Parts: sequence; C-alpha cells; structure tokens
Amino acid sequence: RDDRRDDRRMGDRRGGPGDRRDRDRGDRPSLPSASANAYKVGQPQGRDEELKRQVQSHLNKIAPDNIATIAQRIVDTKVTSSEELESVIGLIMKKALTEPHYCETYADMVYALRTRYPEFPPENEGEKPQSFTRVLLNTCQNEFENLPTSFEPTEEEKSKLPPDDLRIEMKKRKDKMLANMKFIGNLFLRELLAVKVVGQVVHDLIGIKESLPEEHMIECVCELLQAIGHTLDGTQHGKLLMSQFSARLMELKRCSSPDGSAAFSKRIQFQIQDLLDLRQNSWQKKVFKETAKTKEEVRKDAIAEARKQAKGAGTDAMFATAVAGARPQYIDTSKNPGHGMARGRRAGEIVWDQAYIKKISQYYSEDKNGDELVENWNKPQPSSAQAKQGLEWLMDGGFNDRSKCDAYAETVTELLAKRAVSWEHVRESFGLFLEGLKDMQLDVPHCDAFFHALLARLLAHFGRDFNGAILSGLPIPDEGQEYAWKLFVGAMKKLRSKAGPDAVRKSLDNQDLSQAMCKAKNCAPTALRRHLQEEGCL
Repeated sequence: RDDRRDDRRMGDRRGGPGDRRDRDRGDRPSLPSASANAYKVGQPQGRDEELKRQVQSHLNKIAPDNIATIAQRIVDTKVTSSEELESVIGLIMKKALTEPHYCETYADMVYALRTRYPEFPPENEGEKPQSFTRVLLNTCQNEFENLPTSFEPTEEEKSKLPPDDLRIEMKKRKDKMLANMKFIGNLFLRELLAVKVVGQVVHDLIGIKESLPEEHMIECVCELLQAIGHTLDGTQHGKLLMSQFSARLMELKRCSSPDGSAAFSKRIQFQIQDLLDLRQNSWQKKVFKETAKTKEEVRKDAIAEARKQAKGAGTDAMFATAVAGARPQYIDTSKNPGHGMARGRRAGEIVWDQAYIKKISQYYSEDKNGDELVENWNKPQPSSAQAKQGLEWLMDGGFNDRSKCDAYAETVTELLAKRAVSWEHVRESFGLFLEGLKDMQLDVPHCDAFFHALLARLLAHFGRDFNGAILSGLPIPDEGQEYAWKLFVGAMKKLRSKAGPDAVRKSLDNQDLSQAMCKAKNCAPTALRRHLQEEGCL
C-alpha cells in the first residue's frame, strides 16, 4: 500500500491526471506570434526625433492644473539652436490647433515659456536674434498665410475620398482654421500680440477689396473678435477698431448679389448678428463646458450648479455666464512707469480688474454669502483708489445691463454694510454716473433701473442711517426738475415693493433724502408725503 501511494505521488509530480495546475495551464489559448509588420518601439533616429518625442510626451499630459510642471519639463528638454526652438513651438502650435478645447491652456503655457529660452543668433547677418516670442509670431504668421482660399474640395479629392470621408476631412480643415483664430486671440489676451497685428489680420480677411470675402473668412473674424472682444473694447484705440470691424461686418451682412439675393448664407448673417448682439450685451454670454478648467474651478461650478437646481433653475443651471474675450486674471494690465510694456504676473495671482469684480459679484449673487464676498474683495488688498474703481465697475454694469442691475445693487449694499467700502467711495463712484444720467438714458433707456434698485436697497438696509450725501452728484436746479423727481419716485416704488410702505415712511425721516426730493419736486417738506401718495408710493 505504501508503494502504491508513492507511485501516485510520483505521478502527480510528473504531470499526471492529479496535477490540476498543469491541466489548467494546458487549457489556456496561446498568444499569436508577432507579425512581420507589428509596431515596435524603436530608438529615435537622431536628435530632432528624440526632441520631438520628449516634447510630445509632455504635451500629451497637459491640463490646466499642471501648466507650470509641464512647462518646466519642456524647458528641461534642452534646446540648443533656433531650429530646435522652431520644432518645439511647432509641436505646441499643432496641439493647440488640433485640440481647441485646450486652446487657453496651451496659450497659458506659451506665456509661461516666453522668457525661459535664450536668444539664438539670426540666420542672416543684420537680422534680429531668434527669441521664443519672435519664433512664435513667425509660426503664427505662417499658419495664417497658409489659410486656404476656399473650403470646396478639389476634383482630385472628390475622386479619391468617399462623400462621408470627404465631409469629415473638410470639417477638420475648418476646425483647424477656427482654432488658429482662437489661438491668435488668446495670444493677444496674454499680450504676446499687439493690437495692430489684430487689426491687420481682420483687414486681410474682410477688408474692402475688389471682390467680397469668402464665408470662411468672415467666420474667422467672428471667432477672433469673440475671443478678444471684451479686452479690445476696453481701450480707446481698441474700441475704435472694434467699431470699425462691427460696421464692416454689418455692411457685409447687408450685401446682396447682382440678382438681388443675399451675398452670404443665413448662417453667416446670423453669426455676424450674434457677435454684434454679444457686444451690445457687454460681451456677456452663456457657456456650457466650453473651456478646460482646473479641478478647483470644476468643484465651484458643480456647487453653484447644484444650488441653482435646488432653487428650480432647470436647464439654466447647466449654463454659466462668462465674459467673452476677457484677459486672464494673472496678466497685469497696469503699465510700469517709464516702461512701454505690461508686466506679467504669475499664474494664479489675483489681479484687480473688471472681470474679477464681476466674478465675485456673480458668486455672491448665487450664494448670498456676504463674508465670502468681503474675503474675495479684500484678497487682492485693494487700495482706496482701487476700491472706488471696483465700485465704478459694478455700477457701470448695473446701469448698462438691466438683467443684472439688482444683483449689482445688492453687491454694493453688502460691501457697504460689511464696511469693505465707505460711504465716500460710494458717493464718488455714484456721482460719476449721476451727473450725466439723463443723457445716458438716451443711449441706455433702462439705466434708471439701477438708480431705483441701489437707492431702494440702501434705504431698506440702512434706514435712518442712510447717508444722503451720495445723491449730491445728481444735478437738481433750484426750480426743481421733473427727471430727478421721477428717479426718486421710481426708487420709492421699488422700496415699497421690497420692504412695504412703512419703509418708505421711515426713509423720509432722513433729512438729506427729504431735502433732495423736495428740491426735485420744488415743494415744501410738509407737501412731500402728499405728492408721494399721489404717485402711489405710500
């Protein structure tokens, strides 16, 4: 019996029927052998291929959160000549045009790299050295000059490609063209391109020539202007250019063919009108996951969206409001005294500008968190002059955008209540608009709505402590003025709708306010309540 047990053990060890592992291994299918044409990772053939591999590998990992890390890795990939620098910039440009969703991210990385490379000697004697910025601009210029004159497929392409493949190929070309315009716009926002370059690009595309421009050229201009509109409109020279561009686009929209039909398709006409409407709306637009974001931005947007949905916002919660063509916050637009160039700030550093003020006002409008509003207001440590400028931006938005006048009035009131700004700040900022409000209403008929909203909120919150000195900028002649009286009546009606008639009665105890209203109506203080009652305010 012992011998038989030993034989069974030996059989198991020899792979007999008792060896389960061998049976399982034998059931597995074997992998096919590699074919002769199988892909094999080979060694780079020369320095140029090795450089491209390394840079491409880094670019494939880029995201808004790791721009500084990827930029440093690309810099660590040493560049020893202007040709290698051109190769690196060419790869960045190619990625930006094939991935327009990350266009802003690649532009941020270019901005981070602009001073990290040395200058290389010029190819020809007498020319300027080859710097990163100069090579970048040359690459953009070459890409722009290679813009196709037509997007109609050639006969050769029609014969070689099936209709579906041909349609896909044409779409790829068009997407690349529009991405190039978007990238150029983002370089301008980061002060890597001058205003005159933008003007020349638009002139080359839709300038007055013997024949009308192609439709894709108009699309390019619309894409470019949407990418830079708010910033370009923010300077006197830029505003003049934008007005010229808008006039030319409107002229093209109205153009007709010799047979009397429209020269351009409805799609192009609507695209032009959308751009003009966007400018009319102070470049405020709704966006839906249009640009790449950092994880922190995604988290904040998700919280804001959840709150909107909880309030019953419906599908509107899926959209956010953004300023089209706003300069990134880390770009310092203030000029250094004695220097002709703007100084750039580090990415992530807060800049006190109009876009930042509007953003924190929007956060407050959504969350109603006054402490967070004050914290965000004080983060850039604004000076007294900057605080006044911030209020001017809020009031400018309130007077010009009826849909946001109440939100901006609420923001101003909260900043004043939390003592982030003073009554003197409000008086100076408010006075700038009050002086010319009547003339302003000829261009912006609804601008008085912000006066009503702000005065009503201040009276409702501060009551008898309201500082009537903020109304000193409103011009009221001694004989009274009907326009000023209507402004006060509108504010009182707004106050009544928000806080009731008792709030209106209490506000009349404020001597500065009562005197201003009596002067506007040219009446005695004892008759003021009767006039307000006749107007329906009491």
